[in-house]
Amino acid sequence: MFCEIPKLLRCCICLPLRKGVLIFGYINIIISAFMVGVYSYSVHHEIGLKMVYHGTKSKLEDAVCVGIYCVEIVMNMLLVYGAHVRNLLFLKSFYFYAIATTLMTLILEIITLASSRYFGFMVMGEILAVYITGQCIHVYLIIVVRSLLIKLEMSDSHSYENQLQQIVSGELKVESNAVYPSTVVSNNDA
Repeated sequence: MFCEIPKLLRCCICLPLRKGVLIFGYINIIISAFMVGVYSYSVHHEIGLKMVYHGTKSKLEDAVCVGIYCVEIVMNMLLVYGAHVRNLLFLKSFYFYAIATTLMTLILEIITLASSRYFGFMVMGEILAVYITGQCIHVYLIIVVRSLLIKLEMSDSHSYENQLQQIVSGELKVESNAVYPSTVVSNNDA
């Protein structure tokens, strides 16, 4: 069965892709910094919190949680910097990191659900709802970053995106078996 990964033209229906990726990146940096503070407080006062990462709960040491969220901050900074300067290497590194963390959290969630014998139906439903919500947001971010990567790989430095044309017409012009995207090449050659 063949399934095509969607290529988005806009983020959250209303934002350009690059601005949407930047907003996601900044929000992720703020959340990760907050979580570093929470787990640092837990390490200092020896509280012993459970780790929550993209909706997955697991029993790890708080010092490991601080390290995981510090790596998350660094990778989100790569995302933000790569989106600002349109650097494909930084965006690709975040893209592969995001895929790896999605697979890691899936494995952690399966292990957590398999080892939990004492949870009731309601608690299990709440845990799955939080996990599925976190994963849906993370997968959407992966799709948006992938769409931005494809867009940046296809465009060159002498073009710009006509965002008004995307909103007004919403369709692509087809002429002689060629699809013309909503970019316009500048006439600096004349």
